[in-house]
Amino acid sequence: QRSLDIYTAALLRESFVKQVEPKQEWRDEMQRVSEVSCAAYRHTVRDDPRFVPYFRQATPELELGRLNIGSRPAKRNPKGGVESLRAIPWTFAWAQTRMHLSAWLGVGAGLSSGTEEDKRVLREMYEEWPWFREIISLISMLVSKTDFSITKNYDELLVDPSLMSLGDEVRNKLVETRQAVIDVSGTQDIGGPHIQLMRASSTIRNPYVDSINVVQAELLRVLRSMPEDDSPDLTPELQKVKNTRIDALLLSIKGIAQGMKNSG
Repeated sequence: QRSLDIYTAALLRESFVKQVEPKQEWRDEMQRVSEVSCAAYRHTVRDDPRFVPYFRQATPELELGRLNIGSRPAKRNPKGGVESLRAIPWTFAWAQTRMHLSAWLGVGAGLSSGTEEDKRVLREMYEEWPWFREIISLISMLVSKTDFSITKNYDELLVDPSLMSLGDEVRNKLVETRQAVIDVSGTQDIGGPHIQLMRASSTIRNPYVDSINVVQAELLRVLRSMPEDDSPDLTPELQKVKNTRIDALLLSIKGIAQGMKNSG
């Protein structure tokens, strides 16, 4: 009922309130930000040969196919690269490790690049254009859900040492994004207008979700070290242990999705 009330009120408000018509200057600035952000995103995701191996090691992406949800496979082509991954598991995997990379990567580069005049226009857009302000608020909300210590723990347990530097680079980009959002919004808190509600909710949930993240990372480590399902080294006794650990992993995935209120 509460959700219906919110949607109905929002629909009525949008129907009867005069909309702000974006200036051509704002449209030009959005085009510039879009181009820079897209280039930065593709540079990391598509052009860096370390990215796909890092992504598959640092997240439970490979294990998501074991979940009994959905009617389609997690990938269009099991042997393909990142371009073969469907949108939901791509976002889901990053939400599990508290990185939420698919939501913010490239945003920091787009907002922080440009001249002082570009930055003035961005601040004007935030103050006067509700659509742009809401976009920044949504990014703020997602960035505020990231957790450096949690993501670093996944890297330390699961990622090959030769790929660890990419994890550090990604976290540096996250710092850049946080600062860019703060500069545009003029606030000192990355949570933006959602911060009071989020702070109360996170205080209750985070101690539980943090623990599940730690358990999940360890489960991924031990499961990936066990023999494959079709390996002759997988004895019946080991199979039972593996099945138990898989069940625990799937429960951890569901628990984190519920706790973060973001599944993908």
